Amino acid sequence: MRMPMSFIFKKNILPMLRVQKSKRAGFTLLELIGVMVVISILLAVALPSAIDLIQVQRSVNERAELPKIAEALKRGMLREQVFPIYENDAYELTAGNDDYWWNLAARHGGGSANEVRYPLGARPGSDNTRKLYFAQPAWDGQSFFQVTGVGAGWLSDPQDPRELRLLLVSTSSSDLPLPDSLTTNQFDALWDDWAIGNDGDPATGAWANYGFSAAAAAWTGRAPELNVQRIDLRDWVSTVVIENRRAILEQSGASVAGLGSLSAALTFWDRGSVSVWASNLQDSGFVLQTGETTEANAGEDIDGNGIIDSGEDLNGNGILDSGEDLNNNGVLDHPARIYTEVIDIIQTDRGRRIEVENPLNNPIVPKPALVTVSGRFQGNTITFTGALTLTERAPFSLLDPNGSLNPLPLSGWAIGDPYKQTRYFLPQQELLLGEPWGFSEVGIFTISATFSTLRFDGVEWHY
Repeated sequence: MRMPMSFIFKKNILPMLRVQKSKRAGFTLLELIGVMVVISILLAVALPSAIDLIQVQRSVNERAELPKIAEALKRGMLREQVFPIYENDAYELTAGNDDYWWNLAARHGGGSANEVRYPLGARPGSDNTRKLYFAQPAWDGQSFFQVTGVGAGWLSDPQDPRELRLLLVSTSSSDLPLPDSLTTNQFDALWDDWAIGNDGDPATGAWANYGFSAAAAAWTGRAPELNVQRIDLRDWVSTVVIENRRAILEQSGASVAGLGSLSAALTFWDRGSVSVWASNLQDSGFVLQTGETTEANAGEDIDGNGIIDSGEDLNGNGILDSGEDLNNNGVLDHPARIYTEVIDIIQTDRGRRIEVENPLNNPIVPKPALVTVSGRFQGNTITFTGALTLTERAPFSLLDPNGSLNPLPLSGWAIGDPYKQTRYFLPQQELLLGEPWGFSEVGIFTISATFSTLRFDGVEWHY
């Protein structure tokens, strides 16, 4: 019996279709649960290692970045002559103030402000900012001009200026906070002791001195995630030995005839017998302005004809003495005596004072700078002396590179003080030099060496 075709299809084909459909079915619920369990076990084993690897890599990157930022900071401080604001508040805007340390470093090759301030992987504005600490917090945001002042007293020990140190500190994990500020003892402990015999436990050893006590539990066993970059500026101290001698007030070309008794030297002297010299001066020069005349005294060659005529008394005694009428004709026809007349006394070279240093720093009595005119009149030796007027010390001032403040006079030289003093400044600071007679500016001394000398010798500055 022949079966209908539709019956054959249903009987033979549909079971095959049902079998093929069952072969394409997904995992059972039990199988899915098993796979998830296996994945969880694998993640539990691998994830800590992966996290540790990320943290290690971040620490490696951070230790490579901190020295670059430190160098950018040093460049910025030197070029702008400023100690930046070391603001460590996590909520302070990154670009909020040009004087913040991260902006200073960014301006001088440290990268963008965010790159400077935040470690790799840290979210800007989080608590995990890099933080800068000063050994001398009072210098925060001040210029070199404001810090060094007159160059004296701003360092507790110029031979070991521990104030000139900074710490750039960061962590490699967002859950390891850093304090916003450190005390002097905490700064010194972190500077001196970090990574020396440290066991990674902040509750023991030097950790207790670092200022992390509030987060001690978070730091337990995680010392490798703390990154410390020392910024040592102690080699920046520039020693300047300044010698500032007093000077002569009278300048070259000035008349000194009015000093002391020198005005009395403006008179008649035996011809060619008068001279002038200085005492306690080096490289000075004085000259006499003179003329020759026969009019030494009243009654001698009144008419200026060079002949002692009748009534002209050679020695001025009013008597016709022997020798005054050579041919006894009753006429004084002896040739008139010629005298040297001093008209003025001129200083041609200012010269340098000769003064004795006092090593015991006791008051010094300067040797007087004297001008002496000496000669003969009618055979008698006569001397007149005058003391030159001295100035105070040559003026000089510390310049503010920003121009916001007036020059700061570097005072401290009383008359009896030693002529040499030692002052301490920072590189690239500038001193404005003046002369002590008219107080005009004569030069600028830029401090560009670790040790230098600046000397005013009584005439000019040498440097």
